[in-house]
Amino acid sequence: MGNGRSRTEPKRVGVALRRLVDLVSHRSGSALETMNEAGVTLPQVLLISRVERAGAASLAALAEQSPASAPALSQMVERLVQQGLIEREENPGDRRCKMVRATARAAMLMRKLEAARSADYEAGLAPLSRTTRAELARALERAALELEGARRAEHEEAVR
Repeated sequence: MGNGRSRTEPKRVGVALRRLVDLVSHRSGSALETMNEAGVTLPQVLLISRVERAGAASLAALAEQSPASAPALSQMVERLVQQGLIEREENPGDRRCKMVRATARAAMLMRKLEAARSADYEAGLAPLSRTTRAELARALERAALELEGARRAEHEEAVR
C-alpha cells in the first residue's frame, strides 16, 4: 500500500469512530425531536441533504444514489413537496424531466438539525479533558478537510 497505511488501520479507525459516535450521539434527543416536529424521517432528511448539496437534481439522478426503489423515492419526493421542503420544476433543457430543489424551509430545517446534532456531540464530549478535546478537534478538522478535498477531486474526475 503506497499511502503508508497498514492493512489493519482502516478497521481500527472505523471501530474507534463508531465507538466514539455511539458514546456522543443523541445525548439530548434534540435532533430526533426536531425531525419529529418537522414530520420527517431519516431517509427524508438524507434525501433533502443530497438535493441541497446538488443544488437541483433530477429524480433519475436521485434514484441512482438512493437505496430506495424508484416508486418509493417518488412518494418520498411527493411528501416533501407537500410539506414545502422540496419543490419540483421542469428541466429547462428537457421539459420531460423534472428537477427537484430544496426550499428555504428545508434549508432552515437542515441548519436546525445540524445545530442540534452539534449540541448533542458537544454534550457527549463534555467529560473529555480540554487537551483531549483540542486534539480531537484538530484531528477531526484535518480529516474533514482531507475528505472534502478527495470528494472534490472525485467529482471533478467524474465531470471530465
